[in-house]
Amino acid sequence: MRGSFIFASFALKKDTRDKKTHVLRFACIGVVFCILFSSWITSSRIGSPGLDFFTKIIWLNFWLVTLAGIGFFSTAITEEKEEETLPLLKLAGINTLALLTGKSSVRALRVILLLMGQLPFLLLSVSLGGITPLQIYATLTSLIGYIILISNFALLCSVYAKRSGEAIALVITALFFYFLFPTLQYHLTVNLQNRGYLSLTDSISSSSKYLFEISQEHSVIEQIRQILTTGYSGSILSSQVISNVSVGILFFIIAWFIFDLCTDKRTAKEPSSRKKQPLKRFMNSRPGTNPFAWKEFQFSGGGMRASLLKLILYPTMSIIVVTGGILLDQYTNFSSTQTFTWKELVSTSLLLLFVSFVVECTIYTSRIFREERIQKMIPLLSILPCSLLRIAYEKVGGIILSLIPISFTIILIILIVPESFTYLTSSGLYLLVPLTIIQFCIFLHLLAYYSLVVRWGALAFAIGTFILVESCATPLLHLFYLMFQETSGEAGVLLPAFYLSLICCFILQILIAGRFHQIAAEE
Repeated sequence: MRGSFIFASFALKKDTRDKKTHVLRFACIGVVFCILFSSWITSSRIGSPGLDFFTKIIWLNFWLVTLAGIGFFSTAITEEKEEETLPLLKLAGINTLALLTGKSSVRALRVILLLMGQLPFLLLSVSLGGITPLQIYATLTSLIGYIILISNFALLCSVYAKRSGEAIALVITALFFYFLFPTLQYHLTVNLQNRGYLSLTDSISSSSKYLFEISQEHSVIEQIRQILTTGYSGSILSSQVISNVSVGILFFIIAWFIFDLCTDKRTAKEPSSRKKQPLKRFMNSRPGTNPFAWKEFQFSGGGMRASLLKLILYPTMSIIVVTGGILLDQYTNFSSTQTFTWKELVSTSLLLLFVSFVVECTIYTSRIFREERIQKMIPLLSILPCSLLRIAYEKVGGIILSLIPISFTIILIILIVPESFTYLTSSGLYLLVPLTIIQFCIFLHLLAYYSLVVRWGALAFAIGTFILVESCATPLLHLFYLMFQETSGEAGVLLPAFYLSLICCFILQILIAGRFHQIAAEE
């Protein structure tokens, strides 16, 4: 057993001597103080400022841990598979247990240490009022159990998957079934019961209710909500902590047993064979005078065939949502059941289209420089007779061409039913629309920058950084509100944030260009 933990000991020593790790820890403490300052500013309008401060920190930690499970834990083994260094580690005499503990368990321990480093500062919330030390310890214990669960499940996905993208997709799917699916299926069952399609004693209703209760009992979200209620006096080791730790250990053992089975096969040649398929599919097309826009449209966006498919798929999805709701109301005989109005159904379909637009933009932006980064083609691009700025903007143009179907469907629905867009936002929130758009542009710039900085998990790093920056910007928005609320109203608060967002986009473009030149010089 001593030899099995040599690799883990080496990883911990390397982590201790790494300056970036200590900078990250100090940054986490700085975020805590920024949120503490925000709670202090709003303490006059809040009855329990300590509870407000602790709640913000805990939910921020929860989202960061979830993002770490998606982009940090899930690439522990797949990054070695993609770089073809896993056989070298085996030849060095590192056994399976040593590799798993050194690559995954150390990562989980690093996140736990970051969480525990906040404990002395979180105890300040007790002096602010509204929370007890028992609630603090119970909440941190729940998060530690959740870290053990998600890190070991991500390790299992990383062992099983052949590429990092597949492991990340498996983790996201599992998180959906862990957090959202039980609630969605339970509410759907209750709705069908109210409409007379199911009875309370039906086997489907009973199993749906049982699944929902089990998920609520072992969900870290519900456990944190229960702990943060006033007068909590439960145990630190709840059923959620015990179940998460037990299942996490089970996932680690399964990953240990299937490691040799999933890593003996050669996976290096499979991506190349997949990359040949788009070439064969679009061998008759020509790039013309904009080769990089053509490449992005054909390979990242799927080309003309994928665009035509999406042009049929998105309107069909909207028609199914609207007609499905209308037919469901038409064949419901209960007068007490709330019916769906035409405006609500169209607004729901429009909201789904907006979500699809955000997902498409995120996927395309995360892949905008990924292939060139992995295949080390950026130095070759830098010697072409065209500027790197033109290359970047042509690739953005190819992404815009891929977004034409979803954009056309959104515009078509807004033109046909203008009330569907106004229904989503009240009259007092129209100023938030341009601010939300520019904030999303910042996120896309940040995602493009991280695609040049890290090889895997750029999306998780971008979301985590965006959440941290927004949390730190909260006190600044409060200051804007106190300074300009009487003179300019909402515009005085939102316009400075809008201008700062534009400046951030400009700065990120400079950083992307600088990182592009740096990679070209290094490789």
